[in-house]
Amino acid sequence: MESIAISLMSDALKTAAVIALPIVTAIATIGVIIGVAQTIVQVQDQNVAFAPKLVAVALIASVGGPTAFALVQSLLVSAIRALPALAHS
Repeated sequence: MESIAISLMSDALKTAAVIALPIVTAIATIGVIIGVAQTIVQVQDQNVAFAPKLVAVALIASVGGPTAFALVQSLLVSAIRALPALAHS
Protein backbone atom coordinates (compact mmCIF):
# COMPACT_ATOMS: atom_id res chain seq x y z
CA MET A 1 0.00 0.00 0.00
CA GLU A 2 2.74 2.42 0.90
CA SER A 3 4.54 1.90 -2.39
CA ILE A 4 1.35 2.67 -4.32
CA ALA A 5 0.69 5.80 -2.28
CA ILE A 6 4.30 6.91 -2.60
CA SER A 7 4.21 6.25 -6.32
CA LEU A 8 1.04 8.32 -6.71
CA MET A 9 2.55 11.14 -4.65
CA SER A 10 5.72 11.03 -6.72
CA ASP A 11 3.72 11.16 -9.93
CA ALA A 12 1.67 14.08 -8.60
CA LEU A 13 4.78 16.05 -7.68
CA LYS A 14 6.37 15.35 -11.06
CA THR A 15 3.20 16.43 -12.84
CA ALA A 16 3.01 19.64 -10.82
CA ALA A 17 6.65 20.40 -11.57
CA VAL A 18 6.22 19.76 -15.31
CA ILE A 19 3.18 22.03 -15.42
CA ALA A 20 4.60 24.83 -13.27
CA LEU A 21 8.21 24.92 -14.47
CA PRO A 22 7.62 26.62 -17.86
CA ILE A 23 5.46 29.30 -16.29
CA VAL A 24 7.85 30.00 -13.42
CA THR A 25 10.82 30.08 -15.78
CA ALA A 26 9.12 32.49 -18.16
CA ILE A 27 7.99 34.80 -15.35
CA ALA A 28 11.46 34.84 -13.80
CA THR A 29 13.14 35.53 -17.13
CA ILE A 30 10.72 38.31 -18.01
CA GLY A 31 11.09 39.77 -14.53
CA VAL A 32 14.87 39.93 -14.86
CA ILE A 33 14.71 41.43 -18.36
CA ILE A 34 12.15 44.06 -17.33
CA GLY A 35 14.12 44.79 -14.16
CA VAL A 36 17.30 45.40 -16.12
CA ALA A 37 15.44 47.56 -18.63
CA GLN A 38 13.83 49.58 -15.82
CA THR A 39 17.22 50.07 -14.21
CA ILE A 40 18.74 51.28 -17.47
CA VAL A 41 15.96 53.82 -18.15
CA GLN A 42 15.50 54.57 -14.42
CA VAL A 43 11.78 53.85 -14.35
CA GLN A 44 10.89 52.07 -11.12
CA ASP A 45 7.20 51.37 -11.60
CA GLN A 46 5.87 47.95 -10.56
CA ASN A 47 3.00 48.12 -13.04
CA VAL A 48 5.33 48.15 -16.05
CA ALA A 49 6.42 44.54 -15.44
CA PHE A 50 2.90 43.21 -14.91
CA ALA A 51 1.59 43.32 -18.49
CA PRO A 52 4.44 41.31 -20.11
CA LYS A 53 4.19 38.68 -17.37
CA LEU A 54 0.44 38.44 -17.85
CA VAL A 55 0.83 38.04 -21.61
CA ALA A 56 3.50 35.35 -21.10
CA VAL A 57 1.29 33.37 -18.73
CA ALA A 58 -1.63 33.62 -21.16
CA LEU A 59 0.50 32.41 -24.07
CA ILE A 60 1.99 29.53 -22.10
CA ALA A 61 -1.44 28.52 -20.81
CA SER A 62 -2.96 28.60 -24.29
CA VAL A 63 -0.10 26.67 -25.90
CA GLY A 64 0.60 24.21 -23.08
CA GLY A 65 -2.92 23.90 -21.72
CA PRO A 66 -3.92 20.79 -23.64
CA THR A 67 -0.68 19.04 -22.67
CA ALA A 68 -1.11 20.02 -19.02
CA PHE A 69 -4.70 18.80 -19.10
CA ALA A 70 -3.57 15.46 -20.55
CA LEU A 71 -0.96 15.09 -17.79
CA VAL A 72 -3.49 15.82 -15.06
CA GLN A 73 -6.00 13.49 -16.68
CA SER A 74 -3.41 10.71 -16.80
CA LEU A 75 -2.60 11.28 -13.13
CA LEU A 76 -6.30 11.11 -12.23
CA VAL A 77 -6.74 7.88 -14.16
CA SER A 78 -3.73 6.39 -12.35
CA ALA A 79 -5.15 7.46 -8.99
CA ILE A 80 -8.58 6.02 -9.76
CA ARG A 81 -7.04 2.71 -10.89
CA ALA A 82 -5.00 2.54 -7.69
CA LEU A 83 -8.03 2.99 -5.41
CA PRO A 84 -8.95 -0.72 -5.15
CA ALA A 85 -5.39 -1.66 -4.24
CA LEU A 86 -5.29 1.10 -1.64
CA ALA A 87 -8.64 0.03 -0.19
CA HIS A 88 -7.61 -3.63 0.28
CA SER A 89 -4.35 -2.87 1.98
